[in-house]
Amino acid sequence: MEPLVNYAYETDDEIVKRHMHRELHTWISHLDAMNNEADRLAKIASNKIGDKVLRDELLDNINDNINLLNEFYTYRNALNNVRECDELECDQFYMHQHDQVFEKYVECVTQYRDIKDKVYQRLLL
Repeated sequence: MEPLVNYAYETDDEIVKRHMHRELHTWISHLDAMNNEADRLAKIASNKIGDKVLRDELLDNINDNINLLNEFYTYRNALNNVRECDELECDQFYMHQHDQVFEKYVECVTQYRDIKDKVYQRLLL
């Protein structure tokens, strides 16, 4: 089976940069899906469980995710400048920045999972 993309015509930098874009796209898509789910869970917390505090926690999480999404969109625009890097220091700067964005993504997902677990626990009572 042959790969979907022929890497033979790309430099290592081009491959890494393409993967960075693909990862970021995946993170943004996942955050959007989390926001949609959190909105539904907030309605469940309010209307079915009757827990306004849990609803507010979910709504606060949605606001935090929106802020993070805006940061990711800004980063996506900055990521386009990676194509202009010719020096190792420049590449390292963007790799470090990408790692920081990933850490924020992981933190956001972890926080959301904790809140979502609270909703499920309340549903099971």
